[in-house]
Amino acid sequence: MADSIRVSNTSRVLPVPTSDDEHPTLLSLSFLDTFWVGIGPVQRLLFYRSEAPLASVVQSLKSSLSVTLGTFYPLSGKLALSADSGELFIDCGAGGEDDGVEFTEAETDEEDLERFVTDHVHHWETYKRLVPDMRIDCLPAPLMAVKVTGFRGGFTVGVSVHHVAVDGNSLSRFVKAWAETCRSRGGAVVLREAVTFDRAVVGHPRNSDICRNYLDLFSPSRPTMAIHNFVDPSKMARRTFIITTKMIQSLKRIATETDRDGDSSQTKKKPPSTFVAVAAHAWTCITRARATEDGQSTLFFMADCRSRVDPPIPQSFFGNCVKACNMKSSVADLLAGEGHGFRFACDALERAIKEETSEPFRGCEEWVQRLLAILPDHGGFVNFAGSHRFGLYKADFGWGRPSRVELVSMPNDGAVVMIDARDDEGGVQLSLVLPPHHMEVFATLFLDGMDDVMH
Repeated sequence: MADSIRVSNTSRVLPVPTSDDEHPTLLSLSFLDTFWVGIGPVQRLLFYRSEAPLASVVQSLKSSLSVTLGTFYPLSGKLALSADSGELFIDCGAGGEDDGVEFTEAETDEEDLERFVTDHVHHWETYKRLVPDMRIDCLPAPLMAVKVTGFRGGFTVGVSVHHVAVDGNSLSRFVKAWAETCRSRGGAVVLREAVTFDRAVVGHPRNSDICRNYLDLFSPSRPTMAIHNFVDPSKMARRTFIITTKMIQSLKRIATETDRDGDSSQTKKKPPSTFVAVAAHAWTCITRARATEDGQSTLFFMADCRSRVDPPIPQSFFGNCVKACNMKSSVADLLAGEGHGFRFACDALERAIKEETSEPFRGCEEWVQRLLAILPDHGGFVNFAGSHRFGLYKADFGWGRPSRVELVSMPNDGAVVMIDARDDEGGVQLSLVLPPHHMEVFATLFLDGMDDVMH
């Protein structure tokens, strides 16, 4: 199928100037941006059922993208290297022939969209062909590219974005703003509050020194940039699971039934958050599927810092404002039977979230060193990304809500991506990556576990 996708046109979409004051042409990076410099592009793929002619779809998407980029102007720029300071910055007005966002048009007539919408197993090789192949391994590097592919019965919108420019919150807000602009036939972008791009709101007194340290560790041979992958992604299996609101309520109930010693006489605890309940269940099932009975398992998760620092960073801030958190737990504790392993995972996650976010930027000078020290022990990783609060299934460009949304850039063993469920308000869509033999075991454990908590 991947070989049947034909590219028909590639062009560049430039931002339409807004009536607001002129924006800065150079945008400095914060250490929260620079932390992601060694990571490949974030690649989102949205599937839409539609009988609209592809040419009409493309015209509407391109014109509305141009309008939306007028507000989200950094995404049409480049990541560049200062010859004087050696620091990275976003060049919002390079003035070259490759300005703007690359927009690729493609189509295939050999497959129906429905196959990809309904199959919980990811067709990853095809998915990779449906998102733009954006090279970021040499500076200056693009920050965003778009690819639209027509199918029988619909089309896909693939977006690749450099992680130094956005976190998941920011990218989701951009996609939804673009969709609303397209749905309104290219009118002005309507936002609840003005978007803030100024990295000064992050406000760390040693920002420049920390950024330089991160760069020296991740990419010492600038302008060539080292982009890290930890395993051969083609050897991994990928699958999506839906956790309904009722299932989540049952998980939360089990988490509060007893403490780890089984003493039900104690006062019940406050139910865990949706993230904690779902992540704990997935973590214990992945650990069990890996069939390792001793040692430790390392869990990574992202914490949004906007409301967790003092003073708070505006929710309108557009850029990176997440902290990559990690914690280790004993495999034996995670595998404890009769629900004890699940409750242990919930408690451990809640403690880690509290510890990591009480002073979010504490020790940020050492974040990269800590990460690089952990990476060699990759076999026990579980890495959670995304959020069920992003609302990506609300991205209606005018042809209805997406029928499916996936993150394509999840290459590594143990990657887990959480977003909102399409057809269940309060439900969660969970997509993950495991070796094929582990995925089979995980699916049985995860789904059987859900059956158990429902009865």
